[in-house]
Amino acid sequence: MLASSHPAASLRVFGALLLGIGLAGYLLPAPPVHWTALIPAGLGLIALSAAWLPRKPALLAGFGICAIALFGGGSALPLLPMLVSGEAGAAVASRAVTALVALGGLVALGLPLIRRRSVA
Repeated sequence: MLASSHPAASLRVFGALLLGIGLAGYLLPAPPVHWTALIPAGLGLIALSAAWLPRKPALLAGFGICAIALFGGGSALPLLPMLVSGEAGAAVASRAVTALVALGGLVALGLPLIRRRSVA
C-alpha cells in the first residue's frame, strides 16, 4: 500500500501519524503544555495537503517534511532507553516517536524510487 508510484498514500499515512502525535503530545500530558507540542501536528497537516500535489512536488514536499521532523525529533533518539525505563517525560516521547515516524516516512517515500531505478 505504501509503495505506490505516487507518494499520496505514504503522505496520507505519514501526515495522519504526525497529526496524531502532535495532538496527543498537546492534549494528553498534564498542563501546562507548551504550544510547540503541536509542531508535529502542523507538519502532519502539511503532509496531508502535499498528498494532493503532482508526483514530483509531492515527493519533494514529503522528503522535506521528513527531514524537518527528523531534525526536530532526532535528538531524542539517544534517550530511548530512558524513555523505555520510564525516566523520560512526554516531550521526549513525542520527539522520539516523531523521529521514528520520519524515518519510516523516508523509507516509504524512497523505496518506490529505488525499485523504479532497479527496474529501469
